[in-house]
Amino acid sequence: MNNRIGGNPDFSSAPLKSIRAADSVNRVYQEIKELAVEYRFRPGQKVNEVDLAEKLGVSRTPVREALNRLVRDGFMSFVPNKGFFARELSADTVRQLYELRAAIECAAYKLACTRATDREIEDAVRPWEIATDPATGFSQTRMAEADEAFHMAVARLSKNPEMIDALERINARIRFFRRTDMETQPRRQETFGQHARIIEHLRRREPEAGAPILEQHVTLSSAHAILVTKEVIARIFLGPAA
Repeated sequence: MNNRIGGNPDFSSAPLKSIRAADSVNRVYQEIKELAVEYRFRPGQKVNEVDLAEKLGVSRTPVREALNRLVRDGFMSFVPNKGFFARELSADTVRQLYELRAAIECAAYKLACTRATDREIEDAVRPWEIATDPATGFSQTRMAEADEAFHMAVARLSKNPEMIDALERINARIRFFRRTDMETQPRRQETFGQHARIIEHLRRREPEAGAPILEQHVTLSSAHAILVTKEVIARIFLGPAA
């Protein structure tokens, strides 16, 4: 079981590097963001600014600035006169994030089919094909990482920085869910097949054929979003099943 004390995240499993006060707010932001991405703050948990500042070796000022950025990113909420809180979890929010992800990725895919060169396409898809070669062997965590990297590589072919930035923000918020979802063998096999078809139509410059496959691939149904969210909540509060 995860050991969390009061309103503080569990620092025992991954010691944080000491950050000097002279370091940028961005470094503090990245450290706290990693805690949020991995759900080391429980949903709805009040964030102890003093404790975070002490653990990171900085004053409260960069911590507060970082937390304000995380509010804008969707990881935290702020209640006047009460402080910062980790965002609550709901299946509806998870489903909506995946729907937004699908909309952005499909638009980026269509642009990629017209803007990317043949060489750029091959460079984008090669890491996925290498990473998922049965001869190399891979864990579910590695596959989840390879899956995210593949989708980002295809999105970058759109050559639209705004789409890329928006997708990176969404990916950070769903990373824990993505890893959990990728654990089942049927889901992994489905991913192999769909990626192969997405790549095939990308190489052929067939956006109208490839985009629907991509949309189906990345959109979570309401029922599946509920299942994944329940599993994630169980892991946050109880830890992974033995």
